Amino acid sequence: MKLKVNLSDMRKGLINIIRHDYKKESLLMFFPFMNLLFMHYYFYVNNFIEWTWLYSKVINLCAITFDVSVMFLLCLLVVKRNMKLALLMIQVVTLAWAFVNVVYGRFFFQYLPLSVIQETSGLGNSLVINSILSEFHWYDSYFIFTSICFFLIYKKTTDRRIDIKVMVRLIVIPLMSVVISIVAYSAYHFAHPRYRNNSDLYFFRIKELLYDSSCGGTPNLAHFQTGSLRVACFEIYDLLKTTNLTSEEKKEINDVATDYSLRTTHHPRNPEIRNVIFVLLESFLSEPIGLVVDGKEITPFLNQLKREENVFYNGYMKSDIGCGESGDGQFIYMNGILPLKTQMTIGQIKDKALPSLPKLLQKTWKNCRTEIYFPTSPNLWQQAHMNHVYGIDYSYSIEDIKDGKDGDVDDEMIFDFVSKSLNKNDVPFFSLILSLSTHSPYDKYHGEDYLAGNKTLPVEYKNYLNTCHYTDSQLRKFFDTIKQKGLYHQSLIVIASDHYAHVDMLKMQGKLSDRTPLFIVNGDIDKQSAWGKDFHQIDVFTTLLDILNIDSKWKGLGHTLLNPHYKSSVDATSYRVSEWIINGDYFPSRK
Repeated sequence: MKLKVNLSDMRKGLINIIRHDYKKESLLMFFPFMNLLFMHYYFYVNNFIEWTWLYSKVINLCAITFDVSVMFLLCLLVVKRNMKLALLMIQVVTLAWAFVNVVYGRFFFQYLPLSVIQETSGLGNSLVINSILSEFHWYDSYFIFTSICFFLIYKKTTDRRIDIKVMVRLIVIPLMSVVISIVAYSAYHFAHPRYRNNSDLYFFRIKELLYDSSCGGTPNLAHFQTGSLRVACFEIYDLLKTTNLTSEEKKEINDVATDYSLRTTHHPRNPEIRNVIFVLLESFLSEPIGLVVDGKEITPFLNQLKREENVFYNGYMKSDIGCGESGDGQFIYMNGILPLKTQMTIGQIKDKALPSLPKLLQKTWKNCRTEIYFPTSPNLWQQAHMNHVYGIDYSYSIEDIKDGKDGDVDDEMIFDFVSKSLNKNDVPFFSLILSLSTHSPYDKYHGEDYLAGNKTLPVEYKNYLNTCHYTDSQLRKFFDTIKQKGLYHQSLIVIASDHYAHVDMLKMQGKLSDRTPLFIVNGDIDKQSAWGKDFHQIDVFTTLLDILNIDSKWKGLGHTLLNPHYKSSVDATSYRVSEWIINGDYFPSRK
């Protein structure tokens, strides 16, 4: 009888907590839950999540419940069980987290990795600020509306400490959410005729659901199902750990990296070549090249260039970038390694001695000068630090290019500055030149309104094409300059894009290809036998080493485009090996 009374008292106590004692506080708990729900379904509605089944949505609700309940318990501990302060803390944290993920996802189409936070010093760049401000949508008012509602209710709550017994009872909530997640996936797995007998897949998915969001190949879906807290904990662990590769892992890297069958053709180097000029165009798609709108060529210079006898052109390059976007593009071209999918590669690789393209040129050509021209601040994506990693000795940033001039930097200013600075000394050189004007936002264009009067194209796409025409004209002027300086025939000239332009920003979803172009000038390439179909960014590094016939054990993980029997270089093995190289000790630390 005594046991029944105690159980009855506990039941009544819980009912009182929910219905009376903590009625307003319970209502306030709804807001943190909605913040995370809004964040996750922003990714779902905008098709940033690869695929979902009904169980995924059930598990997502469990993941949100887990995150909110655990964070609330942690907040209670921090503020010594002051419930009002804990509610305020969890609201601020979840609202801020949802906001930064939505904004980040709008530009990078994935959840915000914690490794990006170390790049916040570069967020003051005007390019970043303008891009963010240009992309606000009506549904962003959610953050303002819910904040007002929260504080109206919050003002009426009582400032009191929660009972320790209630805190203990609250632990049941995250535990139950985990149990329901396992049950939901198990029901799906064992009901599916294709999966029910696959125990390895079952335990793999359970591991992914419970804590390891990086073990699968679909990071957004894993985040959607696992939630933010467990993903963050695993990423912190992954960022802090030091990986010493096993002998088996090092052997696999060596076996893959030293298989030169698809990496070299023993191409004879053009004896006139003593320089490399690498022009990295910002977000430049292949679509504008050859495109005619209203009887006008969008890129007349590039159209002409790709027809010249000494020029190899392939417009079917697939971007291999991860969450680092432009920084990843540079990393791929300079090293021939795939970046990490869900972490900032530059944060992991910045202390390693890599056999990059500039370093290999310095070993091959005596007194080779290596330089970069970049139209941003040195701290954006740790550019100044990465220049040293790549072996670039001289750098010119936005302040050098502007030289005290007012206004924003554009491609005309960049190429004019490069034209005056190029080849200051009569020595072999490597120059990496970054353009800027075709970067988002696309609410305006650079140069003339080349497509004035056109009513058929979305404004954003028309602005992009106008700017592509403008950049094309600046490239023509730059080529004229290097010809006047006598550098044209002495230089291997590469024109590539750092990555694709996001077609949804151009309002052309489903209407444009995301392939990007590659031009190689003066490479003495047999265009009849060279590969002219789909290829990857990672192949450019390997192809350049093949063209220049550089003697190096490291030839990247790509495949040369000079081989008519080219095969795709990107698969599970190349991603696994790249991750080991980036996180492990395959290459030594820089001294």
